[in-house]
Amino acid sequence: MSWSGSFSQNFVNPDNLVQAEQEFDAFMDLYQRIMTTCRNKCIPPHYHEPDLNKGESVCIDRCVFKYGAVQKLLGKKMDEQAANNMGNIGSSGGGIPSTL
Repeated sequence: MSWSGSFSQNFVNPDNLVQAEQEFDAFMDLYQRIMTTCRNKCIPPHYHEPDLNKGESVCIDRCVFKYGAVQKLLGKKMDEQAANNMGNIGSSGGGIPSTL
């Protein structure tokens, strides 16, 4: 029994598919930035052991944690800003600010 055969094209919303692809691309970009930044910061370019030593392992754990904490904080700030912008648009009576 094929897993993909149980779903027909009628159930796939193209808008949801585009959004899922964008979210996946954003996640992969974030993952690559974390890997590059933390590897460059924590692992010397010339290493002689196949495994991480204790210091490298702790450094990578902290680096990834800090990256995640910053992303979470930025997400909250962006959500707050979006909510404020939506409130301002609704209270101004229109979506275009009058700066003329």
